[in-house]
Amino acid sequence: MKTIRTGMMTLAALAVLGTNVVSATSEPVKELSVNVNGQHIEQAAIFDKGQQTVLVPLRDVAESLGFQVKWNAETKAAEVNKGAIFSYAKVGEDRYPFAKMYKTLGAEPRLLNGNTYVPVAFVDEILQAEVNVTDDAVTVVDEESDVAPVRTGTITTLNKREDGGVSFQLNGYETGIILHVDKETKITTADGKELKPEDLQLGMEVEATHQKFMAMSMPPQSGAVSIVVKSGLETPEVLGTAGKVASIDKDQEGSYKMLVEGQALAENAPEKVALIVGKDTKIVSAKDNKELAPEDLKAEMKVFAYYGPKLTRSLPPIGVAEKIVVE
Repeated sequence: MKTIRTGMMTLAALAVLGTNVVSATSEPVKELSVNVNGQHIEQAAIFDKGQQTVLVPLRDVAESLGFQVKWNAETKAAEVNKGAIFSYAKVGEDRYPFAKMYKTLGAEPRLLNGNTYVPVAFVDEILQAEVNVTDDAVTVVDEESDVAPVRTGTITTLNKREDGGVSFQLNGYETGIILHVDKETKITTADGKELKPEDLQLGMEVEATHQKFMAMSMPPQSGAVSIVVKSGLETPEVLGTAGKVASIDKDQEGSYKMLVEGQALAENAPEKVALIVGKDTKIVSAKDNKELAPEDLKAEMKVFAYYGPKLTRSLPPIGVAEKIVVE
């Protein structure tokens, strides 16, 4: 049996943290983000205070690992199958088939919002994947998979290294990943033109293939194997500011003016900037790359805002937003 690695906090310590989900037993539980082979899973994991363990959404995690999942109405159990591995999870039973035997994992599955949640040990001992649990995330890696993980999204932060390579954050902090680019990383445009690490820019939409194994940080980190640049911003010098939307107002002409306060993402970028958000501004969600409309922007949202170097000399400076990534 592999060991489930944990971060700075123990599982029991999670119980004292903030709560925002209610279980079938009305016990409050903490949400944790879930990442499988570099891909963010829509449904969050939860800390089950009653059982003192983390539970993960069975279907989303198992299918991401290549398992078939189906509901057996007769036995009222969620069944998983891949190759020689067959098992099931039945609410109320700490009893899981594995290798023609039954295992107990010290916790029972729960039914939450119509979905079966299983103990994180089920992923380790039954689904045979490597699991890392920190105070706010569950990271799962399929050790036997030969397929390199692929992620698509926006370069939200970009750092140039002394060795000539770069490191960039893809899709923000909460649901993203940090990828390290070196001379071995193949970088091309969508039509096959070769690029160099220094050609990568903030706000670019890329498809990145990365190494299977990741450093279990928050966000996780890995080495980029190849990068395909799908689109970039029109401005040759991209500036960016990451932070909260301090305010957003609509004018009589239908444009929005958004004030962002936070961290400068480029050398000449301000920490506080007012941006005009118009019909040509691309707005996407960091979580799933879904396109959003200007009216979806709200005060207090966390955003990565990208714009050109033409700014007014006012305080705060005013510019035109080319792309906004909402976290």
